[in-house]
Amino acid sequence: STVTCGNVLYLLLFGWWLSLLYVLVAAMMFITVVGAPYGWLCWDLAGYFLWPFGKVIQKVEVPKSRQVLGACDTGVGESSALLGGPVPRRWRPQCWVDARYWQCAGTVVWLCLGYPALVLAHGLVCVTAWLLVVLIPVAKLSARTVARVLLLLPPERVVVRRLRMTEVPLEGEVILCCYRAVNPYYYKYAVDGINVFAVNLLPLVLVTLVLGYVDSHNRLTSSPVKFTLALLSIMPLSYYIGMAIASISAQSNFAVGAVVNATFGSITELTFYITALIKGSREGNRCYAEIVKSALTGTLVGCVLFVPGLCMVIGGGRHQEQRFNNRSAGGRSASSSLSRFGGGGVFAPTLFSKVYGKLVCGECHNVTQNPLGHYLCHNCHFDLMENNGTLYYSHVQPLVYTVSLLLPAAYLIGLFFTLKTHSHIYDIHISDCHMPGHHHSAVVHWSRWRALVILLLSTLCMSACADLATEHISPILTNSTISQYFIGVTVLAMVPELPEIVNGIQFALQNNLSLSIEIGNCIAVQVCMLQIPILVLFTIFYPTNFTLVFSDLHVYASMFSVVLMNYIFMDGKCDYFQGTVLVMVYFILLAVYFFAPSPSGC
Repeated sequence: STVTCGNVLYLLLFGWWLSLLYVLVAAMMFITVVGAPYGWLCWDLAGYFLWPFGKVIQKVEVPKSRQVLGACDTGVGESSALLGGPVPRRWRPQCWVDARYWQCAGTVVWLCLGYPALVLAHGLVCVTAWLLVVLIPVAKLSARTVARVLLLLPPERVVVRRLRMTEVPLEGEVILCCYRAVNPYYYKYAVDGINVFAVNLLPLVLVTLVLGYVDSHNRLTSSPVKFTLALLSIMPLSYYIGMAIASISAQSNFAVGAVVNATFGSITELTFYITALIKGSREGNRCYAEIVKSALTGTLVGCVLFVPGLCMVIGGGRHQEQRFNNRSAGGRSASSSLSRFGGGGVFAPTLFSKVYGKLVCGECHNVTQNPLGHYLCHNCHFDLMENNGTLYYSHVQPLVYTVSLLLPAAYLIGLFFTLKTHSHIYDIHISDCHMPGHHHSAVVHWSRWRALVILLLSTLCMSACADLATEHISPILTNSTISQYFIGVTVLAMVPELPEIVNGIQFALQNNLSLSIEIGNCIAVQVCMLQIPILVLFTIFYPTNFTLVFSDLHVYASMFSVVLMNYIFMDGKCDYFQGTVLVMVYFILLAVYFFAPSPSGC
């Protein structure tokens, strides 16, 4: 039966008014007299587009002897080889297509009066259905109607027939045939290797850039709206960057692939972080540096707990138990080892400052009324700069630079280990991914030069969107009643990683949990071993307020997440319950950040 929920949805959204429009256009064509053949065509199409399911539009083959100018009505008993019956009278036009179709009076009237209105209507249907993704069959139906049926074929060459699903159509080219308006699996649809969601979000990038740089005084939209648009625009751009990196890496040798992954693998996050630090330095606002630290920590915690946990929950709904190679994706894998090493290296300066830093407290009150008695103090922190600058510049800062050089070196060694010398260990069979990297597809989507151009353009647009996001984040940080910690570890941290989260879920549904786990691990590795060292080294050339000293909350949350992740993945198998544990722990940490007071300087 063609009566389904999706087909009824088509009728309610498009069918009724599109059919009504065809009836009105048919009436207008009949009034012009010379456009009567197009009137009959629109009348037939009105019934077709009201409920196109189970019907076909075919192209009638006209005998060559009839394809001459002036071949009009020649008898009542003429029959069609396609339909096996007499040719309807309305199919006998003033002109035939292969002669002087475009010079006919009826065609001119049709192109001037009827065709433009239908193009606009079908264009609206096509755009709406395409954006809804599951209605892409309707979008294709409308596009093909405008391009073939209404423009290139004269009315006598078009016939509408009913056709059952098990029935074979008669001889003749089938132009349109549709049985289902909705297909939920179109979320996998790709255009030239690009996922349909990335294609649909591309206009959002253009809208964001135009609004951000043209409406600089916020006359059309407010700062929160521009910040939201800029943040959403980062998602498709990060997808294009990942696709370009994968294409270049798949067509290059090991050295070039490793350099490209190490250089551009974190370009999405680094662009946003660097622009935020520059803005904070210019305004003398230390809050931006704290927001960057929160986003770094949120990315680390989210990709260690939330990404693999969510993949385990969704994949566990289809597979009772999922297994993976413990050496390629579990607690003994290279990425897990690098994440533990990176976490220890990143937080080493913080632990050092806790041991040797000077504790400074504010708002102290004497509770015993005795100058030598007990004091109750608030806002205590380890001071490294204002009152204890010697410790920072003589001891902490050299340690920070040393760690920032050792971490990328260890990352490159990990790349060499997983891609070159011990690649046989990793049995991730879908794409044989580069494990400490960020993007996991070894499929060649584009040529090398095309991928390079897309990579550079996407990076340029990414920089512009990051600049807009940091430009309009100030009102949100100032007027929001939510802790800036929470904003950093959720919105700023996880929104750029949404494409990777979707990829991980798809791999988990395919029972390839190894790759899903590695997606989270590899992002965490790049945060610790590439992004943070690059931000530290950037401060050498452009002084900012960013120091590699994190709050206690960041340290405890990150360390606990890494330890829990390695413990869960120790046995090489998991189910939806273990994934639920990881997700719930992540939400508990988010609750801690939500109720935590804002960092100093915000």
